[in-house]
Amino acid sequence: MDIQYLMRQAKKLEKAVSDAKESLATAVSVEAESGGGLVKVAMNGKCEITRLAIDPKAITPDDRAMLEDLVTAAVNAAAEKARAAADQHLEKATGGIKIPGIG
Repeated sequence: MDIQYLMRQAKKLEKAVSDAKESLATAVSVEAESGGGLVKVAMNGKCEITRLAIDPKAITPDDRAMLEDLVTAAVNAAAEKARAAADQHLEKATGGIKIPGIG
């Protein structure tokens, strides 16, 4: 087995993972909602919120706690989807090889 070949392959894999991580903000986008669509959240692969939409029907001064719960639920759902999509995106870069610490 050629050690130089293995080193070249490791460098290629390192570059592919680095490129995939850099592209997470633009290549991965997910959406989630709560309250039957009253609150909608869009998030990129870096778990950054890119859009938050709140239906005016959800904004009632007497029930602030409900709106907070709806926003929390939508953000958590989007984060879960974003992490799964980011893992898939990184898995493509590694050719399916599971590498600890990259996800």
